[in-house]
Amino acid sequence: MAAQENAWLVQLMSDLHQPVDYSVPLYCDNQSAIRLAENPVFHARTKHVEVHYHFIREKVLQEEIEMRQINTDEQVADLFTKGLSTGKFEKFRRQLNMEKRMSWC
Repeated sequence: MAAQENAWLVQLMSDLHQPVDYSVPLYCDNQSAIRLAENPVFHARTKHVEVHYHFIREKVLQEEIEMRQINTDEQVADLFTKGLSTGKFEKFRRQLNMEKRMSWC
């Protein structure tokens, strides 16, 4: 999904005559997924991989996306995709400069 949104934003910037002339980093905590995305060779084991992985591989080969390794404990995107402990939730919330919503009731 992040790769698709990146492609949309790159196209939008191009339409606004502000082309993006660099690879946008895509942080991933899965080393196998990074290797698969960066490897231009298809193997028998990869023929059943879902279509969106092929999309990411294509964007990596076109140098629109640069895959970067990130430690699982530092993956801020987990805030939006997983149930987290209170401590981890608060850590990621602070990193994104999100403030607590005060209840007035």
